[in-house]
Amino acid sequence: MKWKDFLHYQRGSKLAVILLLILILLTMILNGVLRYGRRSEMVIMQNEELIREFDSFRQTLKERDPSSRERNHYEGNAGYATESKTVGEKIIRRGAERTAGFTPFPKTEKLSLGETIRLNETDTTQWKKIPGIGSSYASRIVKYRELLGGYVKTEQLREVYGMENELYSRIVPYISTDSNWRKIKVNELEFRELLRHPYLNYKQVQAIVSLRRRKGDIVSIGELSMLDEFTSTDIDRLEPYLEF
Repeated sequence: MKWKDFLHYQRGSKLAVILLLILILLTMILNGVLRYGRRSEMVIMQNEELIREFDSFRQTLKERDPSSRERNHYEGNAGYATESKTVGEKIIRRGAERTAGFTPFPKTEKLSLGETIRLNETDTTQWKKIPGIGSSYASRIVKYRELLGGYVKTEQLREVYGMENELYSRIVPYISTDSNWRKIKVNELEFRELLRHPYLNYKQVQAIVSLRRRKGDIVSIGELSMLDEFTSTDIDRLEPYLEF
């Protein structure tokens, strides 16, 4: 059998094949038409979406219009000014109410030139009467005096923390000296008690205790001056405070 025999159809078969081909062609054409229609619908939908976005953009431009902004700004400022005025009036009224019931803190009267206070017989309140002395300096002066046992002379005020030469020169005319200071009982006080005094350091106290153990009571400051731990300056400062 030759291959041409496969292409040989009867008349009825040929008509069927032709109709089948026509149906296939029509189907392809119909399918193309339907696809085009769907594509057109999509284009229309996209165009409508773009139109909506464009309208929204135009509305935004109108809202940003300078004339509209100026009008809104003016109206807003007018309302803000009215509100600010009301708030300001309330603040002033509250301030007046508080001032009406306020009791001013009493000021410390300062000493006049020629008036003085006692070096060791005054508290912080009296120290604050000296021009240039406030609460901080008054507290420091009194605390250092308690550590010393009292001031022997006004120059010791220079040892107070923060006391500058200018301030010291200003307050000296308002201070009078006295002899009310405590003495250190060298032969009776224990190590820790001696160490509390600002003019005695650890090595000096150790030397005093060691000397007492070796020879008994110390009878004069001259014995301390012979120790290496004490300089002549140390002896001069300590002498008014020592009691044997």
